[in-house]
Amino acid sequence: MADTRISKIKVRQGNFSDLPTLDPGEFGFAKDVRRLFIGNDTISVGTGNGVLTQFTVPIGLTEPGVLRVFVDGVAVNASDYTLIGTTLTFSSAPTGAITVGFNSEVDLGEQPVQEIQLAANATNSDTGFQVDTTQYNVIIMDYTLKSTNGVRVGQIRFATDTGASTTTIDDNYTETGVVNVQFNVDIATANTMKLQYSDYDNLISTFKYTYQTWNSN
Repeated sequence: MADTRISKIKVRQGNFSDLPTLDPGEFGFAKDVRRLFIGNDTISVGTGNGVLTQFTVPIGLTEPGVLRVFVDGVAVNASDYTLIGTTLTFSSAPTGAITVGFNSEVDLGEQPVQEIQLAANATNSDTGFQVDTTQYNVIIMDYTLKSTNGVRVGQIRFATDTGASTTTIDDNYTETGVVNVQFNVDIATANTMKLQYSDYDNLISTFKYTYQTWNSN
């Protein structure tokens, strides 16, 4: 009798904040934000001499999913450097071989429809949608909102200027009856942009949406 074996292939998975720098060709799935990443070859940047603080990364890495900077193979704390465009700047001059490891995000195409219940009589309450502003600062969200008063269909466009700590939001919609829910943006938490809402109908609403993200920097 033939010996039949079934194998299951699973990728590295966990929360986005726990996603490591993946090995080249290794996949990692951030389950909390439903984003898929793949690791790349480590990039050589140069050699620190203890004097220079600025170096040029040979490729643009303005929107990596996860990026780590290493000096002689030791990871540098993210608060000790900045990467703007291709310019890598250290807070103090490093000594040793400088390399960069990074993940690229895999485009999953159309986002699945997300659905949540918005509680009645809420004021500036979290919808549960948020993004890491070190990765993305612009959102376009298509949505529907339904309560016993009617159905709203619309598009919310919102963004933050991380340098100026300012936000903007635009909500265009049409509805079968007045659904008196208003959305706002909150950036009180560091490196986080949240979509919040206030309900003036004292009614539970069903909020469904898909969205696109990118970085304007």
